[in-house]
Amino acid sequence: MTKTSNIHPVTEWVKSRLDEMDASLAVIERKVDKIEAGTRKRADAAIADMKKRRNAFKAEVEVTRERDAKAWAAMTNKLEAEWDAFEKDVDDYWDNVTDKAEEYEEAFKARVEAQQKAWRNMASRMKADANAFGADLKTEFDASVAKAEKMAKGAGDKLKAVDAAGKTSWAALRSALAESRATFDDANAKAAAAFKDALRKRPAA
Repeated sequence: MTKTSNIHPVTEWVKSRLDEMDASLAVIERKVDKIEAGTRKRADAAIADMKKRRNAFKAEVEVTRERDAKAWAAMTNKLEAEWDAFEKDVDDYWDNVTDKAEEYEEAFKARVEAQQKAWRNMASRMKADANAFGADLKTEFDASVAKAEKMAKGAGDKLKAVDAAGKTSWAALRSALAESRATFDDANAKAAAAFKDALRKRPAA
């Protein structure tokens, strides 16, 4: 029987942010050639900075999970700062480089898709964890999986409602994404806790 989980709150957090970064950059880079010459230099600088911060996240995905609590905390604090800076770069891009609402709405939709991908991947890993337990504990862990999937559906429905509402500000779109992201973080933390609790209850061999 497995003694380790496919779900780790920090690695899930890193992966989900990385997916959003990649989604944002894909939209922005696809549009950059249409930017006027006078602002292209600022656009290129903003994109370069976004890539730098994205790459810091990407490097962490490849790093082993075998860290102690202090090392995890230090890495998380560092990447939270990188994430905040990335979001500021995106805000600055929309404020200073372009004001085309359809472009940031496209970026919003790309991020929604990235978040949903992260939800699906986490659910798949949770189900793999559930299959590692005997019938009694599997039932208990399955309940945690179902709860997380319900949270995911609720968050996704809210994002779809924002999308259906039509044109709105990037600040409002980002706020909706942040709310959904917080739900994701809560769900993966609860899944990890449920796995540990199930292991604790497992009868001794």
